[in-house]
Amino acid sequence: MIGAPLDLGQTVRGTDVGPAALRYARLLSQIEELGIEARDLGNVDAPSPADVGDRDVIDVIGAVCEDLRDRVRSSQKAGATVVTLGGDHSVAIGSVSGSMAEGPVGLLWIDAHGDFNTPDTSPSGNVHGMPLAVLFGQGHPRLTAVCRGRRLNPKHVALVGIRDLDLREKEALASAGIAVYTMRDIDERGIGAVAREALHRVQGPGRVHVSLDIDALDPSEAPGTATAVRGGLTYREAHLILELVADSGLLTALDVVEVNPMLDVRNQTARTAVSLVLSALGKSIL
Repeated sequence: MIGAPLDLGQTVRGTDVGPAALRYARLLSQIEELGIEARDLGNVDAPSPADVGDRDVIDVIGAVCEDLRDRVRSSQKAGATVVTLGGDHSVAIGSVSGSMAEGPVGLLWIDAHGDFNTPDTSPSGNVHGMPLAVLFGQGHPRLTAVCRGRRLNPKHVALVGIRDLDLREKEALASAGIAVYTMRDIDERGIGAVAREALHRVQGPGRVHVSLDIDALDPSEAPGTATAVRGGLTYREAHLILELVADSGLLTALDVVEVNPMLDVRNQTARTAVSLVLSALGKSIL
């Protein structure tokens, strides 16, 4: 486990407390109860908005992601599966770069949003809406530099749970050739068929990185997030996706991001996020 309490990629404060909320929900001890040897490596140093001062926010985000990249890579090199505790979704620039540094990797992006904007296309300018584009080599050069020239292969990337895209983001995703499974796909085809197809797409390299934005779930299931969008995954739909990830035996890294305890109800969202991590790591009903 590596905490990445980054709170600079968007304007609603609180995701910097996300790692603490996940720890408070007994993530480490519950992983150990599965019979898995687990270590909490603490947090990367992520300055708060008040501590940034005159520094360029993009540069600060880039530095945090570089630190996370190196920690994820070294942990994977040692044979560990890495769980990154966000923080806003911009931390995926670092965590996925760490996975890419160890070789080709498939990416399963579970999210209400595409996060495929760049500074030129983003209506808000928020970096947490840009990490996937950065991982394809697009966007601010300070952020793409974190990837050190590596890029994802669109043939091995799938987005699941999507239901809120900006106009130019839709065009960019279509041009990139990335598989996008919207909530309509899930409604029409069922979560089992969609999840299996998405996993089949991303498992080609033999290693899978899962990046889970908790806002992929419906706000009734996960109210503690700043960019909630109605009509999301149910509790069981989200679990099935991650149970199938565990069944594949290919999980190399997992991000859990955008948990905001300041918007939560009795830590419900963090507890739900912990249960999803456990499913990804092999917890099953029987």
